[in-house]
Amino acid sequence: MKILYIYSDWKWTGPSQPIVELCNFMSGKAEIFLLMSTPKYPESRFVAHVRTDRIHLMQGLQKRGGIGSLMKNRRLIKRIIRQVKPDVIHFFRERDMITLPGNSENFTKVFSHLKDAYPGKLKRALWKTANVITVFQKKLHDELFRELRNVVYIKPWLDLQQIPAKRKNIRSAFGLSAEDFVVGLVMRVQPHRRFDLVIETAKLIKKSQERIKFLLFGKGPHVQRLVTEPMKRYGLADVIVPGGYRKDDYWDAVNSFDIMFYTVAGSDGTARALRQCQAMGKPVICLHDDFMQEIVQEGVNGFIVHDNPEEIMKRILALYSDRNMLLDFSKRSESQGRAYDLNKIGLEMYALYESQVREKI
Repeated sequence: MKILYIYSDWKWTGPSQPIVELCNFMSGKAEIFLLMSTPKYPESRFVAHVRTDRIHLMQGLQKRGGIGSLMKNRRLIKRIIRQVKPDVIHFFRERDMITLPGNSENFTKVFSHLKDAYPGKLKRALWKTANVITVFQKKLHDELFRELRNVVYIKPWLDLQQIPAKRKNIRSAFGLSAEDFVVGLVMRVQPHRRFDLVIETAKLIKKSQERIKFLLFGKGPHVQRLVTEPMKRYGLADVIVPGGYRKDDYWDAVNSFDIMFYTVAGSDGTARALRQCQAMGKPVICLHDDFMQEIVQEGVNGFIVHDNPEEIMKRILALYSDRNMLLDFSKRSESQGRAYDLNKIGLEMYALYESQVREKI
């Protein structure tokens, strides 16, 4: 089977990681071609994660732009199709799929929606041109299935092989001790990620005088305004620990957490950092959200809260003061995280490809 993945981007962002991981997995099952944008910089982190020894990597797509850009992409995609003759073309952006309107007798079109938001009328009309659509949220699948009978629910995946079996204890690198109860945050610092709740909860922690710390991993242009300045204003330097952006020691850094606090999903929409923490056995306290309720079970492997600092503090204290509960939640959280294993979900995706190709014959 020949599979052509089309993704008009070059950055190593939230959505690109699962796409590259899927390509890498499928390269052990089929002949894989990945068409992407030309990197702005010679060494793109996107390209660095592609198994170029097993994947045919092609570039040239325009990442953004108007009609002219779309027409250039259309010409390039059609040329690649004539060259590759794929059995399956898998899209992840409507921008890319719109370049090939309508179905084809020569290949199967698959579109994966990597968001949890319900699509508008125009998007739904475009999705109908695909042979099959995959979504990762059960509720979204149920809502769409009334109109789009070709929609399939597939869990978001994680490459669990990336998680080392043995993790180092590097708490001391962040000025933390074994006695500290660490509430972890992994997210890009952006206004919509509700850092105001972190600040307000940190005030309550400071007032309680308990050994509870927030450890933040992330970067962004708003760090100064959303994190640094409020920390200084309210004297929270002993409660909030900015850990910066972690790359080489990411898993060891996350291992420093006792629990995770998660607010709003980022650009990939699949709450990847949350699910990674689950796979490492970290209980999660998260804000109320339809998708979050599918992966964080209230009172089982974590807590679902509203945007209320007092409620958030209450849940943190519950896990802080009851180590048996913390241990039970940890085991259940790890079990939930392991359910997103790419080795399992990749096989489900491949079976979907096969079934769609057979229908074309």
